[in-house]
Amino acid sequence: MTKRWTAYKMAIANIVNGNFTEDGFVQFGNLQVNRVRIMGTVVSKFIADDRKYGFFIVDDGTETIRVRSFEDNLKLIEKAKVGDIVDVIGRIRKYEDEIYVIPESVQIIKDPNWIILRKLELMKQKKEMPKAETTEGNVVGEEVIVEEVVEEEIVETKLPEGQTTLFESPRQKVIKLIKELDKGEGAEVSKIIEKMGDEKVVENVLTDLMNEGELFEPRPGKVKLLE
Repeated sequence: MTKRWTAYKMAIANIVNGNFTEDGFVQFGNLQVNRVRIMGTVVSKFIADDRKYGFFIVDDGTETIRVRSFEDNLKLIEKAKVGDIVDVIGRIRKYEDEIYVIPESVQIIKDPNWIILRKLELMKQKKEMPKAETTEGNVVGEEVIVEEVVEEEIVETKLPEGQTTLFESPRQKVIKLIKELDKGEGAEVSKIIEKMGDEKVVENVLTDLMNEGELFEPRPGKVKLLE
């Protein structure tokens, strides 16, 4: 069976400035990363006239990276337009001196608050991740994120009444609903959406949980947390 590597959420700067190994991995803290999940704004796009190749460039505020597609999966990048916020899952590749991403999925994000959510997730990840061995003043990977800029954005953001952080609320609510609705054979996704009242939020959170290996589908339309 082919191993499916975890798609780690990363700031783009951590990818393009990372140490790319000969076997196709980027060093990130103490991790060897092959698949990534990035979120940012499409700032440029190109599709060849013969439709055999295309790409768009994503900017997440830390750096930019090219998301490349070839004729077999060109449709993944076609729907994205310049100015769109995209959530991309894909594999890291390198050609000559450029590190880029081959996409497996591309999702258009309509709510800009998800950008803040992702930055908060990366900040939390950075605090929890053990650091790789480094020389003084040269921390590998996670130190590329500029915390000051993110903190200013968080201070200026008004949170809904009763919600303490943008990061915790959607995820915690969905997890709580899954536990409440799961009577042994999994929780119905339709009921989670009904109780949350926002299908897109539920889809995003469920996708995150599945990619992180915390959730699976015992059968279509039902999800179950791994214990």
